[in-house]
Amino acid sequence: MGRGRPACRRQTPPPLLLAHSRRSRVRPSRAGCRAHPGKRAEREHVVQSTVSAAVGRLEHELAQPLFRRTGHRIVLTEAGTVLLDRARALLASVRDLREELTSAAGPLRGTVTLGTALSTGTFDLAPVLAALRREHPAVQVRVRFSALEHQRVADGTDDLALVPEPARPTPGINLTRVGRLELLLTAALDADLPAGPLRCADIAGAPFIDFPTGWANRIRTDDLFAEAGVERDVTIEVIDAATAIDLVRGGVGLAFLPRRLVEGRTDLRIVALDAPVPPRPLVLARPEGPQRPAVEAVHRALVRRAAPDAARLRPAPTR
Repeated sequence: MGRGRPACRRQTPPPLLLAHSRRSRVRPSRAGCRAHPGKRAEREHVVQSTVSAAVGRLEHELAQPLFRRTGHRIVLTEAGTVLLDRARALLASVRDLREELTSAAGPLRGTVTLGTALSTGTFDLAPVLAALRREHPAVQVRVRFSALEHQRVADGTDDLALVPEPARPTPGINLTRVGRLELLLTAALDADLPAGPLRCADIAGAPFIDFPTGWANRIRTDDLFAEAGVERDVTIEVIDAATAIDLVRGGVGLAFLPRRLVEGRTDLRIVALDAPVPPRPLVLARPEGPQRPAVEAVHRALVRRAAPDAARLRPAPTR
């Protein structure tokens, strides 16, 4: 290299290009941006200084801050939110293009993320997944359980979601009824409870096992007691039905659990109520407009499996 020529320096790609080159690991998200930068760096298997330096370079290029610190959290500025949405769209476009081109040259392929509630009620998900694997072996369906319902479809985290029908529609999201969700009150076989259909007031003083506040099933059971004008004592919160069943069987408390998981069991008692929890439609949520071929194939398969009576359920009440 001649003396008159400046030495070539290896330029570090902008963070968005780094994200693109590592798309298999990086999923831009507002939740990730709220996390402490050290934890975010650990999840991406890089040191914090690398992440901080990359963000600094990008902020310098754009001449405006993308993050601000509020207490112990890092949150996006308005400019950061715009950039995040565009980055997510760019990465999704590259993924979509790759899948469409590879599918055009061979069998349908791609990865589809399906969010679902803990129970899908009358909708039988397992046969759909098995059939998809046989018909489209190059399509990978990733099932993720979430309490955030259709919000994860709205923000692009999930491609599709099987969730309880929301009280209010979300702009840009299409909903198709595919099943029914029902909750039954369960107790231990030797539970000391009055005979006959019970009112909420009859069991309000009993200890309850339930899901965390804000989860769809918890909202429904809280509403049931609120409408009856009585309070109940939730002593244990769980995040899975199996744990709740074990606790009920052991006599720890009462619990409202999905009918599909408890009906027909001989180790639990189903308690009749004079005003049971109303059934709620299960819906398949998807973004409006055409989606990737793999997503469309999974969506068609799920809709074909819809329970025959799903469309006849009354809409969820507006809260």
